[in-house]
Amino acid sequence: MSAATLAEGRPPIGFWAQRLDWVIDSVEGSVRARDEARNAVAAAGESHNAAHPSGHVFSAASERVAMTMGELTINGLRHGRSPVSASLSRGSRGWLLVVSDAAVDRIPASPGPDVNAVGGLGLRLISSMALEMGWCLERGRKLVWALVADAPPQRMIAVLDQAIG
Repeated sequence: MSAATLAEGRPPIGFWAQRLDWVIDSVEGSVRARDEARNAVAAAGESHNAAHPSGHVFSAASERVAMTMGELTINGLRHGRSPVSASLSRGSRGWLLVVSDAAVDRIPASPGPDVNAVGGLGLRLISSMALEMGWCLERGRKLVWALVADAPPQRMIAVLDQAIG
C-alpha cells in the first residue's frame, strides 16, 4: 500500500501561551524536548490519570504530549533538514506542538491503514492521540503540527475501553 499524505493545513489559531521552544540537533535534544514538554503539561495542573478511568498512561495529556513531541522531533531529524525546531503552546482546546525544518521539498506521509507498512508508524500513533494534525509551508520552513487535548480523543477512549473490557 502506498503512503498517504498527511493533511495540508495551518495549525489551529487561538493559542495564548508559548510555553517552550527548542532547537533539536540530536536524539538527545529530542529526548530533552519530550521530557520538558511532559513536565510542562503536568505542571499546568494535570491530574496524571484522571482523563480516563483505565488509568492507562496515555490517558494522561502529559504522556500524549510527550509521545507526540518525541515522534515529531525524531521525524524532523530523520526526514527533515536542519535546523529543526519545536514549540509547545497552551490554548483553549489543548496543547499545540509544532516542529519545523528546512526540508520544504519533503511532504510528510503516513503509511495509511496498512499496519505492516515500513515507516510512518509514528504519524499513525500521533493521529490516534491528537485531535488534529497536519503540515504546511511557512516562511521557507515546513511545519508539522499536532493538537493534543487534555482528555484523550474518543477513538482512543474506545481502544482503552476495549483494553480494560
